[in-house]
Amino acid sequence: MRRWNTGGNILINVRHLAVFRAVMKTGSVSGAARMLAVSQPSVTKTLQQIEWEIGVPLFERVKGRLQATTESLLLMPKVDGVFSAIEQVELLAGQIGRGHAGQISIATATTLAASIVVPSVAKYRSKRQNIQIKIRAMATRQVVEDVGNNQVDFGLADAATIEGSLETEIICSAQVCCIMRRDHPLAVKGAIGLDDLQGQTLISFFEETLVGAQLRQKFQKPNGGLEIAISTNQSLVACSLVDEGVGVALIDPFTAISNLFPNLVIRKLRPTIEIKPRFIIPPNRPLSLAAKELLSVIRDELTRKMEEVTPASNRLLDDKA
Repeated sequence: MRRWNTGGNILINVRHLAVFRAVMKTGSVSGAARMLAVSQPSVTKTLQQIEWEIGVPLFERVKGRLQATTESLLLMPKVDGVFSAIEQVELLAGQIGRGHAGQISIATATTLAASIVVPSVAKYRSKRQNIQIKIRAMATRQVVEDVGNNQVDFGLADAATIEGSLETEIICSAQVCCIMRRDHPLAVKGAIGLDDLQGQTLISFFEETLVGAQLRQKFQKPNGGLEIAISTNQSLVACSLVDEGVGVALIDPFTAISNLFPNLVIRKLRPTIEIKPRFIIPPNRPLSLAAKELLSVIRDELTRKMEEVTPASNRLLDDKA
């Protein structure tokens, strides 16, 4: 149907442009009909309608053959540009539909960034090289804020609980653990109690973090009055300090299972402090196919690593697992 905008310019039907383009490329009505799988009368009628709409002839018959007018030659490059753009849109739409194109943004707790997210993204990108991925590593509180403000496609946090109405999915249940060098005297134990930590240089998170606050609460008398000697906001820093022989770290197990520190071992802490890594999904923002696929890769990677590195005799997953 012919339409006009307020400025008087014609809004030409794309199907009409397809007919015009086919006639230009084949040089005949019959050739255009075969190309488009339509009848010759349909092609002729469409050409007549286009000419009527723009007010100038597009083809003339010269010795029984169609001859493109100057106006047609002027239009053709622009028409080709339109169909080139349409083909690109169709290609991109197909790639998006198959999860082969798009963009994913993730907010992740720093404790999970290097150990879980990085190897997961590496696996994902080996199959989906056209997907652009943005990774924001930050404190758990900031992860929750970014997800709540719809700044990212999804978040990955290691907090025991997430307050508010955000949708969450617990991936596994883990525990705060003791990280030490293989040659440390306590490494022979399967589990470390608070009494075992007397006299040790302890490394853990700041007291304003959930884990840091819970540890300090358990360390108060009558539990022996233990103190955190060195505080940090990153497990990577804590593991690096342990690797240098500075002390024993009481942190999450995720950085230790990343194989970045082969000289370190993981031991249970008694009493336990639970951690539940979970995905956090923004409100009113459906996940794309690409985001869902990456989310699945991260889930599998975390589960696999926890199962591989923690044998049945020293599991860091939920004791009931």
